[in-house]
Amino acid sequence: MRRELSVYYSPSCAFSMGTVSFLLGRGADFRLVNLDEDPALRTRLEKRLAGRKLETPALAAGSDLHVAPSLSQLKKLLEAWGLPAQAAPHQKLKDAAAKRRGGRDPR
Repeated sequence: MRRELSVYYSPSCAFSMGTVSFLLGRGADFRLVNLDEDPALRTRLEKRLAGRKLETPALAAGSDLHVAPSLSQLKKLLEAWGLPAQAAPHQKLKDAAAKRRGGRDPR
């Protein structure tokens, strides 16, 4: 069953940015939430963790919340959530590249 995925991140966290890149590379659709810009949301997530430390990235799908998953854990989560576990072209990246080229097709 495919679930809506949210990625809670901090722009200064290299692991967060690596996870975002990994997800984009697999064509996963997700909502990206900068925790540095929303302290109230950070507090709500910390409460949800019931005493465990909130680290970034944190991934949420449905009622599942995973904090700083390893690459192997991330692959398993994608599969369990019905998201692509294998690399796939991402339309948003293609669109951005085409825009940088002025809309020209490279062929």
